[in-house]
Amino acid sequence: MIYITVYLCFLQPSCFLHLSAFEDLMAAVWQQVLAVDARCVQDCHWSETLCVHLFFFLHVLYYVFLPLPVLFLRYNAYRTPTFPQFRTQYIRRRSQLLRENAKCGFEPGLRRQYLRLRSQLLALRYGPLSEQSSFRASSVRSSRTTLDRMEDFEEDPRAQGARGHRRSVSRGSYQLQAQMNRAVYDERPPGSLVPTSVAEASRAMAGDTTLSENYAFAGMHHIFDQHVDSAVPRLQFANDDKHLLACCSLDGTLSIMTLSPPPPTVKVTLKGHAGPVTDFAWSLSNDIIVSTSKDGTLRIWNTEDGRCIREVVDPEGSELLCCTFQPMNNNLTVVGNSKHHLQVVNISTGKKVKGGSSKLTGRVLSLSFDAPGRILWAGDDRGSIFSFLFDMATGKLTKAKRLVVNEGSSISSISARSWISREARDPSLLINACVNKLLLYRVVDNEGTLQLKRSFPIQHGSQPLHSIFCPLMSFRQGACVVTGSEDACVYFFDVERNTKAIVNKLQGHSVPVLDVSFNCDESLLASSDATGMVIIWRREQK
Repeated sequence: MIYITVYLCFLQPSCFLHLSAFEDLMAAVWQQVLAVDARCVQDCHWSETLCVHLFFFLHVLYYVFLPLPVLFLRYNAYRTPTFPQFRTQYIRRRSQLLRENAKCGFEPGLRRQYLRLRSQLLALRYGPLSEQSSFRASSVRSSRTTLDRMEDFEEDPRAQGARGHRRSVSRGSYQLQAQMNRAVYDERPPGSLVPTSVAEASRAMAGDTTLSENYAFAGMHHIFDQHVDSAVPRLQFANDDKHLLACCSLDGTLSIMTLSPPPPTVKVTLKGHAGPVTDFAWSLSNDIIVSTSKDGTLRIWNTEDGRCIREVVDPEGSELLCCTFQPMNNNLTVVGNSKHHLQVVNISTGKKVKGGSSKLTGRVLSLSFDAPGRILWAGDDRGSIFSFLFDMATGKLTKAKRLVVNEGSSISSISARSWISREARDPSLLINACVNKLLLYRVVDNEGTLQLKRSFPIQHGSQPLHSIFCPLMSFRQGACVVTGSEDACVYFFDVERNTKAIVNKLQGHSVPVLDVSFNCDESLLASSDATGMVIIWRREQK
């Protein structure tokens, strides 16, 4: 029968490497099929006609059109440069193969060797990774566009898959990060953050300056006192900006200050809260600020004219104590309140995200995401730190781990960092707790489990002190963190030194220093205190 010949012609379609030859073959086959069809119709063999078409259709579908994308993908760079859909097909097939291979597992030694080689090749091709800038470059979107166009996850059908199922984010990246961490830890001395034996080239690029020399300050650049007699609990430079700074005050207002062109001035004052402002956060594009207050409201501000875009009232009527943006989606903000609740809020609609709430053991005082936005840590006034897994597609929070730092001691500040320096990947958390110590924890797994790495003595018994990692990844030996203190000083600590870890100490405040912030190039440092004074410190130029 002729359809058997047709069937055999399609058993090995991959042997046809040229599309024109394949098309000629298809035309010849169809001519034979039509001839068979005409003969069957002429003889009134309708059943045989149906069988021919059905048999031909099924086998062509199975043996031709299923392998055909692979054939096209192999040669599409030469034959179909104007059809980008083949690239999408390739990516889907590649992801499928990776998932299938992942089920078989990997030999640990080979995996570590692969990760090390991959890191070296990426570094040679693209240069050292800058954590903050790399994530911002891939994620910054206009917050105004977000406010105008994005819809609530609870109501948005695009947040669901094509069949109505919720999309989930693969946790393979968590496992990959954990494997990379273990691979790095295997190669360096216990307790070390920076593998100094291989950092000679990097230190040469930095001019062989030490951390003490790098963080030497020439003095005060400017003093702001517009919030006199009211504490300034938080201040922060705008993202990737040298001269734009904001702070909030217990007098119920926020200030946006500009340091250039001189003289430094207050650009705009944000007024509207009926109670003390407890926290705020810049959007990645710096065009909006969200703030929380003890009046029970979350407000969204336009940073250009100081206009309040939206007010979100806490349905429980509780004091709102802290907030932070989801780093990969600035449409979502996480808020903590005085009734122990943590909540994800869609700021474009003012609604809570379904599944985005949880309860802690005490008043929620501090929040911090890891750089990819997949793990959230929250600290309360009972001394506990909780880690949550954040679903990027739905905004849902899943409670993962809990660590009790010290029972009854408030966790006033949490700062997360994936890279301490350019020489070592070491996900870490910097914690201020009321135990007269600054605590540095290592993130040991993909669920945010913490392991104490170092502690540094400071005076911290009751005030809401905050600390930061220095924003630039140092080429030098060592890595630096900065914190306020109740003894009215600003301290710089080298997390690599086992003894005499203090790199520098700035004296100028007369009351407890509550918060500190570096600008993007570390040329200026801002600090605020319990009387409302904000000091801008200028670093010495080398």
